[in-house]
Amino acid sequence: MAWGAYRAKAESAATAHYFATWSVRKKLLLSLIPAILFILVVAGYVTNWYSSRYLNQALQRTAQVQNLAQIREIEQLLDYYRLGLLSLTGKRQGREQLEAALASWSVHHSGVVKEVSFVGVNTADTVIIVQVPSGTVEIRHDQYNFIKASPVSQALKLRGLKPGSVQFSDLTEVVYPASAFPQQSGPQTFALYRLTAAMFDGQGAMLGYLVLGIDAQVLRNILSLYNSPKSPVYAFARTSENRFSYFFDDQGWIQFQSENLEEPDRELSAETARLGMTGDYGMPDYDKAFRPLPKHEAYWRMVVDVQSGQGGVDDLELSQEASGFLSPNHFVVYAPVVFLSNPQRAPEIIGGVAYVDRSRLTDAAEFRHLDVMMIITVSGMGLVALVIVFISRVITKPLHQLAAEIRTMFENKSLRPIRLNKRDLESDLLTRALNKMILSIQEKQELIRRRDEQIHQVQQREKVSFDNEVPASVGWRLVGEIPDLIGQSQPLVTLQSMIRKAAGTEADVLVVGETGTGKELTAEGIHKFSSRATRPFISINCGGLDENLLMDTLFGHVKGAFTEARTDRKGAFLASDGGTLFLDEIGTATDKVQKALLRALSVRRIRPLGSDQEVEFNVRVIAATNVDLMDLVQRGEFRDDLYYRLKVISIQTPPLRQRKDDIPILSNHFLKELAATTGGREFGLSRGALEKLMNHDWPGNVRELKNCITRATAFAEGDVLYAEDLVFDDAAVSPSILFGDVPQTPPIAIAPPVAVHAGQHKPERPTLAVGDPNRHEQDSSEAEQPLGRLAAPPPEQPGEQSVGPRMQVALRLARARGSFTRLDYQNAVGSEISQRTAQYDLQTLVKRGILRKSGKGPATQYMLV
Repeated sequence: MAWGAYRAKAESAATAHYFATWSVRKKLLLSLIPAILFILVVAGYVTNWYSSRYLNQALQRTAQVQNLAQIREIEQLLDYYRLGLLSLTGKRQGREQLEAALASWSVHHSGVVKEVSFVGVNTADTVIIVQVPSGTVEIRHDQYNFIKASPVSQALKLRGLKPGSVQFSDLTEVVYPASAFPQQSGPQTFALYRLTAAMFDGQGAMLGYLVLGIDAQVLRNILSLYNSPKSPVYAFARTSENRFSYFFDDQGWIQFQSENLEEPDRELSAETARLGMTGDYGMPDYDKAFRPLPKHEAYWRMVVDVQSGQGGVDDLELSQEASGFLSPNHFVVYAPVVFLSNPQRAPEIIGGVAYVDRSRLTDAAEFRHLDVMMIITVSGMGLVALVIVFISRVITKPLHQLAAEIRTMFENKSLRPIRLNKRDLESDLLTRALNKMILSIQEKQELIRRRDEQIHQVQQREKVSFDNEVPASVGWRLVGEIPDLIGQSQPLVTLQSMIRKAAGTEADVLVVGETGTGKELTAEGIHKFSSRATRPFISINCGGLDENLLMDTLFGHVKGAFTEARTDRKGAFLASDGGTLFLDEIGTATDKVQKALLRALSVRRIRPLGSDQEVEFNVRVIAATNVDLMDLVQRGEFRDDLYYRLKVISIQTPPLRQRKDDIPILSNHFLKELAATTGGREFGLSRGALEKLMNHDWPGNVRELKNCITRATAFAEGDVLYAEDLVFDDAAVSPSILFGDVPQTPPIAIAPPVAVHAGQHKPERPTLAVGDPNRHEQDSSEAEQPLGRLAAPPPEQPGEQSVGPRMQVALRLARARGSFTRLDYQNAVGSEISQRTAQYDLQTLVKRGILRKSGKGPATQYMLV
């Protein structure tokens, strides 16, 4: 038994191997005979199905041609009268002009226009002319109120009709009273489509509206003409099946259908079109219209297609009511009807025309086709050719697959072994040869890649020679004697030029820029190059003080103004008299401070707290902000009058990401500065480290760059800083912060930030005093209790995954306390983060919708949304 299974398996393998060695020609000859027998059986059925399908398509396209022809006739008629109506708007219209136009139109299209009216802005200018069988009749003004659907009332409802535009109205039933027609036996009733255009004088003032009423029976008769033997597209006699067309508007209301051409005056009707459907009767101004219910999905699919400007073909859904009237297998073709109401816009869709058709030509063609296919099957000559083509494609499929694999490799620019199922000897030999070649190329590519990688790694760890490879770093330029404005990129050269130009004037300056871009250094440069260079330069950080302390710092007080006012205090405005006052973070000032600043800048006088007299001052004010003040003005958080008072001259300090050409110069300068300050060794930068610095976006700008280099030199092992030594601010958070352990810190008090100097000396900066018992009582809101240990963080909310590790500290702080201040955030992160960087982080979280803030100034509270 085992031997038999083994033998069968071996024979099967041998047979498979034997057939795999056959050539394409041999396989083709042996597979051709059974394929012919199979094709002869199925050919008749397949070809009959396809021929019937395409014959139906041909009939449907013929019906579409007829439908488009009658739609084109309707569109041309409407466009003819649209142009005729516009030709009348060029001059004032009276009765004689309107009757002349009506007579001219009647020559080309008799009976189309039933009314023409001029509805003037002045009621006395209004004229209505009606066409009746006996001639034209002018309607008197006292009869206007007795007209149903009067053109006057319809024209007065229009608004915003521009010159050259024509308004196309819905189908309206208009009834004129019998008193207006002495020669007629009763009232005159019309079903009209109205075209309305506005008239203007030479100065653009509106004179009134021209209204043209087109008889809907004329449009109905166009449909009747194309469904009769007198049709312009009539080519051959057809069987007696019922065929008709109907018009529906863009809201799905069937308004009329084609009728017998021999009855042109027959009333409009939709009875035939509605057979098999249930729905609603009566539009607002025409009660004979019909709209099917939503359950008739085929009809409403047609309406939706027309609304989107598309035509099509669909099968009719016949109910039992319509089955006796319509033959089975009816189909309907439809297309939209458009009207050019405004030449400056695309034509608007006013409705559509559907044509219901039925033909027995398909049945006759199927019987004839079976006869022909019988003859073809017997002969079999044509089928042999088809079998050869089919079998050749099957046999040569491996070659096509091989070509496709090679083409895919070229498109993807990657080499890989070709794997194809073994089908014949030729394709197998070709596949093995190609795979050997691909393997050889891959080995050489891998060898080249490894060598390139080794060369790149060596180059990345080479020390950059700033004097030779970056010669611009040798000749970096300073703005006067300000050593921190370093660089020679175009944005910095422009900033230098603006500083010198602003220094030559006495106007106030607004410096706008991101944190760390050198706004205060820009202010110092303006002061040093100005005529006030020998006078004091005082810097005030408005964001570091609360409202009362900032008011006292700016305007001062007299002795006895409050309990602890034991001596007089000049304040910043008087202390910097003759010099320059720099107001940093002006956007954080409260409304009270803004009002006081506005008055002081307007009258150039101040009144110290507790004093009854105003004191004049001669100070140039330079304000700075890192936020969009105009956005604050629009939100009502900053006064617009103070904004325009400060923004006499505006200077934008460029962020570091816009002047990355200065990064090598700045890096070299900071490395030399650190070596001179610490008295230690001078570090160098590797190419990889410099490339990493150049690719960073630097949200903290120059300050972040300096912190990054300082941090890297503190932990570097050798004299060269490598790429792995550089840690950016968003990743420079200690593990204890990441896991919730925050060191305890003593309270922080802010010393008064006013520092007066003269000449070219460096102005003093605000200092932080730790544990100062004599701190100002108004500054107590800045000092908080130590943060302590934060609880384990809850699951992250949506949007929190995209923030950096440092900003995660703010989120944990908000969860632990509920709300916190900027100073709390600085204490939690550590001394390595500056005040501006902390404010930038919190504003970023607010803009992303993760945090929300309440209040202003240093006391602003941040909490989770």
